Amino acid sequence: MTYVPSKEQMAANAAGLRVTPTGRPLGADIEGFDFEALEARQVAALRAAWLDHGVVRFRRCAISDEQQLRLTAQLGEFVKHPRQLRGEEGAHETHEEILVIGNGRRNGAIFGTMGNAEARWHSDTFIKERPPAAALLRAVTLPRAGGDTWFANMYRVYDELPKHLKRILDGRLIQLDTVWNGPGRLRAGCTAPEGEDFRLWPHIRHPIVRTHGESGRNALYLGAKADSAWIVGLPLDENREILDDLYARVARPDYHWVQVWEPGDMIMWDNRCTMHRRDGWAAEEERVMHRTTTQGEKPYFSH
Repeated sequence: MTYVPSKEQMAANAAGLRVTPTGRPLGADIEGFDFEALEARQVAALRAAWLDHGVVRFRRCAISDEQQLRLTAQLGEFVKHPRQLRGEEGAHETHEEILVIGNGRRNGAIFGTMGNAEARWHSDTFIKERPPAAALLRAVTLPRAGGDTWFANMYRVYDELPKHLKRILDGRLIQLDTVWNGPGRLRAGCTAPEGEDFRLWPHIRHPIVRTHGESGRNALYLGAKADSAWIVGLPLDENREILDDLYARVARPDYHWVQVWEPGDMIMWDNRCTMHRRDGWAAEEERVMHRTTTQGEKPYFSH
């Protein structure tokens, strides 16, 4: 059979890029990108590959903060992570758009945010009306082992749901509390809610099946695993049964790709159609990452 390249691959070839899929349900390596020139045709081809594969990786690109910032500005409007807005330890010394993640050491003190602990499956900043679109994460310092980042293809999770589940979920909202964060600590400025009925706690609601604002495809959108999540309108016992099923599907390896970090790597993922998690690493080892983020659209659902 004659090989026929996709439109995305033809655009990449014309722009001088090589896009090599990982062979997993998502992810591709990008080679040949000129971070200094930021030529419009290359940026457009990169964006097409990102939309097609969900996650793209620049292997050992070893670029500067300034180059990362210039690329991010070509992809969308900068948005700060909530930890930056609260003035936490993740603030970059000179570039306010960069969030410093990890457990680096400076002048004898730890700098960076989120520490060295494992992070569970989640979509970033789901507590906002407009969660982020693109996130770019670049390795500055790496531990000898650990700290790998895992991604799940939420298009495919949705596409492979049984028809009866799609009928239940299409058009419904998921309610997620805005009080507790992933590790189970109170978010800044919040107080512990009263009462055991989590449906009455402070919350955000998003479509549980989300239509991607650029691709037009539908993806399952769960925010993060939480006992307080509620598919609005469902009885609590049915709600728990369905959510447990959905979380278990996200955890299936056949939906995953893992980024095993090498020095100078940078990855860029689409927060609208993927979930991600990370492995922890030894506390005495340093891992420092620089992250930039672009604004996304308000989630919506369309058949």
